[in-house]
Amino acid sequence: MIASLQGTLTHKSLSGIIVEVNGIGYQVFVPLSTYYELPEVGLPVSLKIHTYVKEDALQLFGFRTEEEKDVFQLMISVTGIGPRLATNILSGISALEFVRAVCNDDVKRLVGIPGVGRKTATAWSSS
Repeated sequence: MIASLQGTLTHKSLSGIIVEVNGIGYQVFVPLSTYYELPEVGLPVSLKIHTYVKEDALQLFGFRTEEEKDVFQLMISVTGIGPRLATNILSGISALEFVRAVCNDDVKRLVGIPGVGRKTATAWSSS
């Protein structure tokens, strides 16, 4: 399992980035919170990685902080929330704000996140 990547940022777009490590380019999906903190193309970058494996794909999801990665993993532990949706959610709410909403059982705030319905928000609040 890939847990972190440190290399050169060779491509940067909203749909994903590429980090080159020893001649191998890894495609990594990142939330906007991480995207906006990335260096310019050609500069070194270091990311915390969640490796997602399913029968027909291996995908890497990258984060600038361990806390953001932990929140991402909390999100995908809920049935119906996959890694792409969790990445989109973290693009619309900071990890800290998400944790506060869950800890305070703020279902109203959670439902206000694009892609999150009442059932999912309630599942997070009761976890």
